Amino acid sequence: MHPSRTLLPALAASTLLLTGCGSGGGSGDSTAGSDSGSGTKTTPAPAKPAAPAYRVLGKPALTKALISISDLPPGYSQDPPSPGTNKTFCNYKPPFNEKIKISRDFTKGSGLSGEVLSVGIRQYANAKEAKAAYTALADALETCTGETDKGTKYTYAAMSAAKVGDASLGVKISTDEATGLQNFALVGPALINTGGGGLMNASADDITNVLKAQVRAYKSAAAK
Repeated sequence: MHPSRTLLPALAASTLLLTGCGSGGGSGDSTAGSDSGSGTKTTPAPAKPAAPAYRVLGKPALTKALISISDLPPGYSQDPPSPGTNKTFCNYKPPFNEKIKISRDFTKGSGLSGEVLSVGIRQYANAKEAKAAYTALADALETCTGETDKGTKYTYAAMSAAKVGDASLGVKISTDEATGLQNFALVGPALINTGGGGLMNASADDITNVLKAQVRAYKSAAAK
């Protein structure tokens, strides 16, 4: 994402992938329903349903799954394609590189009241690599609370995110001039991000709703 050409340039780093470390499920009591008396059979705990499986998509199909103007709140227009950035939070090193990266940027209004919004998908070779990349970013943000990049000081703060995909989390990115909000979700072999911001406005509701819409669109396209 790059939330405005001059507004928050390093929010281009928001294509960085955060992993909302999913909570590990506690083990159930495997002897539930058993009787201490001899001769009674132990009833096994019900098996957990298997996690949904998602196909690794080719670039045309992945691009088609990326949401567009018709899926956004009123007032946004699509920006021309941008080169993006591989800048990571505090320059941490991801364990794997994505195989395909696609994104779209949008703008609403202009001047002091202008807002920007971005959606992106990074697809890895498989779900295991995506989860590792997601976890690495989450771990990095445990200690990375800010940095200075190209003369601008950025402050990072953990932010709640909608419970979507396999795991999700958010981060608030602030400078002296503007604020950006970024959400991330892990879905199978993909890391999905949505973010936005502005000099005066940063709508958490818009960014959350767009994240939900993008996760639904990807799931529909990649479901086996």
